[in-house]
Amino acid sequence: MCDVKRLRRLGLAAVAGLLTGAAWLTTTGTAAAHSGADVSGRFPDALGEWSLEPFGFSIVALLVGLYAWAYWRLRRDPRRFHFPRWHLAAFGTGALLLLLALVSPIDSYGDDLFWVHMVQHMIMVMLVAPLLLLGAPVTLALRASSNRVRREYLIPLIESRFARVITYPPVALLLFIASIWVWHLPAAYEAAIDNATLHAFEHGSFLGGAILFWWLVVAVDATRLRPAHVGRIALLIAALLQNIALALILTSIDEPVYDRYVDLTRDWGPSALIDQRIGAGVMWVPGAMMFFFGILVTVYYWAEREHFNGRRGDMLRELTERRAP
Repeated sequence: MCDVKRLRRLGLAAVAGLLTGAAWLTTTGTAAAHSGADVSGRFPDALGEWSLEPFGFSIVALLVGLYAWAYWRLRRDPRRFHFPRWHLAAFGTGALLLLLALVSPIDSYGDDLFWVHMVQHMIMVMLVAPLLLLGAPVTLALRASSNRVRREYLIPLIESRFARVITYPPVALLLFIASIWVWHLPAAYEAAIDNATLHAFEHGSFLGGAILFWWLVVAVDATRLRPAHVGRIALLIAALLQNIALALILTSIDEPVYDRYVDLTRDWGPSALIDQRIGAGVMWVPGAMMFFFGILVTVYYWAEREHFNGRRGDMLRELTERRAP
């Protein structure tokens, strides 16, 4: 009963924080998503420009609060507690990077410099999403929840038709690519910058699409639809190619794509066209490196699995030969 009361208090606090952030966004939805940086972007002035938006804090607090409560609840039972600490470290690092992306100078200068905005997107898509998944949140939720919650809510949600559809590899890959390409269309990109609610939805789309994609690649939480190693490599190659294609388009265009950065009046930083090409480079190089790293890790674990299966087959044949008359 005591645990139920604690859960209710935690849930109410989390919902209250989320609603506070949502209400703040609603009241400012017609205003600019950010007021932009108030000082020059020259170093070290830029380090003091923290946006400190309530919605960013609310989202991170909700994620960390639920994860910490589940970890605490699981740890209270020594008989069931077997949850490697590196999961906790990975999730905490992902949450910290998400907070930095949403409230730090990276967020403040995203309206002034395209390449800074791309750094923000790369952090969420390439770092935050896989790190949160390496924290094994689904496994933790299943193990920490009560039998009733697990049986009546969590398992039906995980095994629902909707979950099977959005985690089907071709669908997940399509949603991931669409979340990136659609929001880089000039009309959508500038609309998101000019509207706080739409900008929050844009970030949610990036993070949600990335989580669906990395869910199929990061084999921590169990799922029936995760493809074999060769399938994961194919997904990573497809994601790599689309990332390079978008970066090439932005690099090859001879004029700025986004009027937002052309119309800015500032006496510091690169021109709009150079800024656009630097942003494309940020998308190209770090993005390609992350996908290449994922391919290398997948190949490594694929080789390890094949080596293990080979050794097991050899041992079984040896035991069979020994038992033979």
